[in-house]
Parts: sequence; structure tokens; C-alpha cells
Amino acid sequence: MAIRKSLLRHLTLGATALTLGVLSTGCGIGPGDYIIYRVAITEQEQSTGCYGDTIPPNVKSDSSTFRSSGTFIVYANATAEDAYYLDTGDVTIEGVESDAGYTFSGKTIDIEYTVPDGTGDKLTTTNTLTIEVVVDGASISGTAVDKTTYKCSGACTAPAIPSCTVTTEFKGSEIDGVALEHDPAG
Repeated sequence: MAIRKSLLRHLTLGATALTLGVLSTGCGIGPGDYIIYRVAITEQEQSTGCYGDTIPPNVKSDSSTFRSSGTFIVYANATAEDAYYLDTGDVTIEGVESDAGYTFSGKTIDIEYTVPDGTGDKLTTTNTLTIEVVVDGASISGTAVDKTTYKCSGACTAPAIPSCTVTTEFKGSEIDGVALEHDPAG
């Protein structure tokens, strides 16, 4: 759950530095290579399921044209072919190259029992984050889809929110002449 909150914080209006690297189509990337993009991130859109069964009237008509900004970096795995990583600054998500760019995906599963010894009713919360990145020369665009589902096993009642999908879009441009530095003390 902490990963989801951290990722959502970066993909919402007012987010600060979200990192993701992406390659230019046709250039390829090898171990140790990366490309840095500066991106503008839209306000998130939440599905009806995020509110139970209806979107509250005080939220339904809200909108904003403000965007948050971030820095995106993708890098290649040093040992495995065709493995790429999206570094968000807080977590790293593995992905693959696609015809259009890259697809990154990560999942957490949290299981809670009603009895501390691991018996009783079981509530499973599954969070899946998928980020599709489309590369067009020195430009990128894409969508982040964060889906949370809840499942109850046993005598427990079904959760009030069975699933919630949060979608965020972004657009960006490659930044030339920027290098990543590692602080050996940190």
C-alpha cells in the first residue's frame, strides 16, 4: 500500500520529481544507457468505483488544466536482454520494449486476516500499476493506470469499494546534455 500511495503522490497534480527514462525509437539502449525526459502530468481521473457506486456531486464536475511536472528515466538491465526499468525515485518497475515504446508494470498484494494468527476472514488488496510510454523521436506521451481491487474470503462482508482505477496522462520531451550522478555517501 505504501508503494501505491508513493506512486500516486508522484502522478497527481502538484507532484514533484517523478523519474522515468525512455529511449528514442530506433536508437536502442544498452546496459548503463539511459535517456532523460521532462514531462507534464495531467490531473488524475478516478473511476466511479473509487467512490463506491456514484461520484459525489462536489467532485463530478471538477476539472483543471494545470499540470504537474516531473523527470522521467528508463534504463536497461545490465544482465538480462530486453529488460528495462522505470525508476520513479521511490520504487523501480520492470518493463519491456513495445512497438510504440515501453510498457512497465508492477503489482503488490496485501493480505489481511481478521484473526492475528492468520485465520478467520481474509481480505486481499491487489494494486497493479501499468505505465505505457509512447516514444516519437525526442517526444514521449503515455498513460499511467493504477488499479486497486479488493476481495473478501470467508464470512466478511464485501468491501464498500470493490475496485478503483486511477488514470493519469503525461507528455514530455528529451533533455540533452543531462547526466545522472550517484552520491556515494547516500
